[in-house]
Amino acid sequence: MSASFKSLTWKQTSLVVFSALFFAIAIFIVEIALVGVSARQQLIEAQNELLNSVEQPTANAVWALDDNLAKQTLEGVLKVEHVGSSVIELDDGSMFVSISNPQSSNDLFKDLSSKLFGDLKEISRTLYRPFYFEGTDKQQVIGTLTIFYNTQELTDSLFSQLRFSFLATLARALLITLVLSIVFHRFLTQPIAKISEAIDKIEPESPDENLLPVSKAHQDDELGLVTSKFNQILIQFGQTQAKLRKMATRDPLTGLPNRTLLLETIAVTIQRARVHKQQFSMMFIDLDRFKNVNDSLGHALGDQFLARIARVLERVVGDRGTVARLGGDEFVVLADDVKTPDQAADFVDKLLLELNTPMQLNEHTIHPAASVGISIYPDDGLSAEDLIRHADIAMYSAKAAGSNQWAFFKQQMTERAAVRLRTEASLHDALRNEEFLLHFQPKFDIKTGEVIACEALIRWQKDGRLISPMSFIPVAEETGIIIPLGRWVIEQACKTIKSWQQRYNFALPIAVNVASQQFADASLVPDIKQLSLRYQIDPNLLEIEITETSLMNDIELAISKLEQLKSAGFGIAVDDFGTGYSSLSYLRHLPITTMKIDRCFVTDLPHDSAIASTILMLGKQLDLNIVAEGIENKQQLDWLKDKDCQIGQGFYFSQPLTQEDFENQYIKTQTASISRI
Repeated sequence: MSASFKSLTWKQTSLVVFSALFFAIAIFIVEIALVGVSARQQLIEAQNELLNSVEQPTANAVWALDDNLAKQTLEGVLKVEHVGSSVIELDDGSMFVSISNPQSSNDLFKDLSSKLFGDLKEISRTLYRPFYFEGTDKQQVIGTLTIFYNTQELTDSLFSQLRFSFLATLARALLITLVLSIVFHRFLTQPIAKISEAIDKIEPESPDENLLPVSKAHQDDELGLVTSKFNQILIQFGQTQAKLRKMATRDPLTGLPNRTLLLETIAVTIQRARVHKQQFSMMFIDLDRFKNVNDSLGHALGDQFLARIARVLERVVGDRGTVARLGGDEFVVLADDVKTPDQAADFVDKLLLELNTPMQLNEHTIHPAASVGISIYPDDGLSAEDLIRHADIAMYSAKAAGSNQWAFFKQQMTERAAVRLRTEASLHDALRNEEFLLHFQPKFDIKTGEVIACEALIRWQKDGRLISPMSFIPVAEETGIIIPLGRWVIEQACKTIKSWQQRYNFALPIAVNVASQQFADASLVPDIKQLSLRYQIDPNLLEIEITETSLMNDIELAISKLEQLKSAGFGIAVDDFGTGYSSLSYLRHLPITTMKIDRCFVTDLPHDSAIASTILMLGKQLDLNIVAEGIENKQQLDWLKDKDCQIGQGFYFSQPLTQEDFENQYIKTQTASISRI
């Protein structure tokens, strides 16, 4: 940039010098013209005066033919400046006296001399007799006086004078040039140069940190205005850039770093940890039951809740690390000061303790809870993406253990995640390839031992072997495939009922399980009604089993759906009652027909019977059918029979059977009995 400054100064100086020289020469030419005119006028006047002064003496000398007097007179004429020679001729043309000065030859201004004084090179005067003849008034011509001027010498003399004038003019021009160059450089070029230097120093990332200097001498002129306007643009640009940077790297709701900034921060932390050979921890936090907050209180309060959680996390982490929000209810804590698993465990315990503090939002009190997954650098990953992904996997492991739990990442978790992904892809293929089938577990009247219903249980037959529901149902629930899978189960149950009616003229109710996601789906009730109409089955022959957790996610919506199903004639059973939320206050409002005692309570019979007894008592008071599942021995059956439990199922009676085996053992037997009667 300095080369540009020198170039600007040189251009400015050159321009001033050439301008000054041009005007100096122009003025000198004008001066020559004026001096030439003046010199001619002075020469003409001097010539007339000279002729007038020597006319009478010369005429006297000629009249008297006194050549000595004539010579003396002409010698006096030669002493006049620039006179070269003088001649007196008589009236007959003969030479009387001639005298001249030696002349030096100088051809430098010969042409110019000729142009300036060529017509004044010689002058002459006619000489007359000094007195008149008697009787006449005419003068008698006696000769001619001619004076020759050395115009070359006159021109040389003139230009000798002008030479000093030209040098003086040139000196003045150069002096003015120097002064103007200094003034222009000081008041114009130098401020522009400083502005250029300042512009060169502007950083694109922070333009408002290098504003242009404002000179006091130019505060109120155009240069000052340009500088001020440019600084305003820099400030506005810096503010806009800061806003864009914040939008690109900050979560708009909480103000926390977003995923982009988090990845940059982790990369820097990894580089520093690698240099110092240190460890650090990362926590992936997912809020438990946040969907309930959003659905019950609205998204506005849900956003306030997330913002408050962000502030709590910032307060707990402090200067020990960085808190970021990935989206939704997912947060990440980069704890670069937490270096060992023991420190990480203590840190997360304190974090959850602070996070569990009840929070007041308007008139609502919320009890926050979270599941936390932990990964440690470098054991659990060498890149930012790996550390986040592994902490996420660990979080799901913690969530599976219950609310407010935390877990470390282990390699087998990654393997299970890979299996889950493969299982998800296989589930889609299984639906298309019709690899699923139903097994049926009979339900018995505990008093008579007769089969009065059955439960449809889905099985996956792949490559000639059956895959346990425990390995694919959780994946189906996590990925949402459970919704089309559950619809398939309902349709197959309707088909089976219709098939038994047509083939055996016998109707046996079938119960089907509905998962939480399927129950929350808006198409559940229309699908069930449509399928029963399509296969023309009595709604009483299809029982819908809903888990207690599904009901309590949104109790009002659940009641509405169940009322629609019950009013249409479908049976409704609550499965796993007593294992989830306490719902006794809602139980009398639920439009259900059956309540099932979970196998975990039946297993403890007859020694620990408090919960089973309570459920039986509630069922009788609410006039519900009670089904005990998981009966495995005679002692359990005897206790249930003694307590008037109506229906039972379990391995003591029968394992789930294929449709063919179920028909052979129970449907055909029942129809044979009916036909004998």
